[in-house]
Amino acid sequence: MKIQSNFVKRAITGSIFVAVILASIFFSPGFYYLIFFVGCLMIVEYRKLLKENGTSEQKKSLWYSFFAYFYIILPLVCLIYIYSISPLYTLALFAFVWVNDTFAYLVGIKFGKHKLFERISPKKTWEGFFGGLVFAIFAGFLFSHFTSDYPIAKNIVKWVGLAIIVVIFGTIGDLFESYIKRSLNVKDSGTILPGHGGLLDRLDSILFAAPAAVIYLLLV
Repeated sequence: MKIQSNFVKRAITGSIFVAVILASIFFSPGFYYLIFFVGCLMIVEYRKLLKENGTSEQKKSLWYSFFAYFYIILPLVCLIYIYSISPLYTLALFAFVWVNDTFAYLVGIKFGKHKLFERISPKKTWEGFFGGLVFAIFAGFLFSHFTSDYPIAKNIVKWVGLAIIVVIFGTIGDLFESYIKRSLNVKDSGTILPGHGGLLDRLDSILFAAPAAVIYLLLV
């Protein structure tokens, strides 16, 4: 019963979270307000996490003290830049991350045997990683097919490249956030999202994927 209740809680929270992001993307300037608000909450969340769980050495460390401003603000600025180019790119970024997370989890549960980085994230597997990558690439093909009016859509390879970049750096972002939590001995970064944890837990992949996507879009 507890497992079922937690699943329902996660499903409801996740659906609302996705709906808010999608609505903000399609109804400008909502996205800018949302990113500003989320950024403030994420910094507060990180500072609280450090204050309540960090060691005395970590609290005194300039790396841990000012880390949030680089780790959080820079990627969100990149996200705003991507949105300023086209909301479609922003939608694709989130879609690739969500598709990768979903199918990496499903494939990993079903076929996962070889650990990706057991010391940091014991549940992640190489099978899950490649499963998420394959479905993200498929999502790239779908974007190419249904968005033919946009310049990048003229080249399927560019969409596939964007999907690959997002998956690789999104996974690194996920692992990096897991490393932070392990160094602070916590399971979740916060409790603002019932059943999911904190905002850092839900946006960890975006924080690494957004800067990488900016570089990719500037180069292609």
